[in-house]
Amino acid sequence: MNTNDISLLGWTHTFLCALALITGAVQLARRKGTPAHAVCGNVYFLSMVIANVMALFIFHGDLLIRPGQPGMRVGLGFGVAHWLAVITLVVLLLGRLAASRQRVALFAYAHPICMILTYWMLVGGAINEAFVRVGWVQRLAHAISPAARSLPGYKLVYIVHFTNDALILAAIVIAVVQVRQFRRQLA
Repeated sequence: MNTNDISLLGWTHTFLCALALITGAVQLARRKGTPAHAVCGNVYFLSMVIANVMALFIFHGDLLIRPGQPGMRVGLGFGVAHWLAVITLVVLLLGRLAASRQRVALFAYAHPICMILTYWMLVGGAINEAFVRVGWVQRLAHAISPAARSLPGYKLVYIVHFTNDALILAAIVIAVVQVRQFRRQLA
């Protein structure tokens, strides 16, 4: 595992992301609307907010988009990962806002969808980090795509991300059905 270039900020970010991965999985599996759901949700929310704010201050080889220059390049600066952190923060804050307003139908649906989308982004980041830092994952990806020279060339990256996408889409469909059933019971 390649961990030589991780700073204290990076390790703290990693710990908070691991905490969010665990609490997010618990939230997806656990019954909704309980006090335990609220407590676990608060832990998820806080760990995600802090981890994503910290991500804005981590600078090492990121994909950069520069105006007037064709394509993307790897370098130091505010890159794609930073913009994904900003987007995640916005969606996370919308989900949190919707949590306290679920009596209105829009917010009742927005809360689980937003929170599931933030979990999708978290898992996507974990997948990318695994392919960049974990030796046996890199070797497996290279064995499947021996001609690949970098992360985007590995077919396994796409397979794992597609699986994540499919699972998250299923979670969103289940959440929407559950909200619909709950709202029908209230009517």
